[in-house]
Amino acid sequence: MARKKRLATAAIAACAVLVVAQPAQASDTVNWKPVKTNANWHCTNYLYHPTSGLNLKTCIVLNRNNDAQGVLVAQNPTSSAKTISGRVVFESQRGGDVWCATSNFAAGATAGCFAPTVHIPACKSTTDAKGTLNIAGYDLVYTAVRNGISTFC
Repeated sequence: MARKKRLATAAIAACAVLVVAQPAQASDTVNWKPVKTNANWHCTNYLYHPTSGLNLKTCIVLNRNNDAQGVLVAQNPTSSAKTISGRVVFESQRGGDVWCATSNFAAGATAGCFAPTVHIPACKSTTDAKGTLNIAGYDLVYTAVRNGISTFC
């Protein structure tokens, strides 16, 4: 009888693991888009990358419905185009990560790589938003909104 109880308990535990365990989601790759910030944007200051001449910052955009997304913003104040790609890691458990497509980044351009929008519960904080910019021929550059931001209650 005790053996049957242990087997039943083990079977229930195994089923619970199967129900809770979910496969990791692969992140989409998105193109860079024009950026226009407003009060919903919570960003780091621009980080200057001296060897390439580019600026970058990471932002969390939060609306009144507590829908949020991470954004990597790149700015090219130089007189020559650069080839860039990147990555945004934000709310990974909710599917908020994204790869930023390889792109010819024109001189004078500012563009953002927008991660998917995810809903954050009221009165909670988001995770950090981490942006990585890959500039062809240069070292990777990182920036992050640390400690997330608080959602509306």
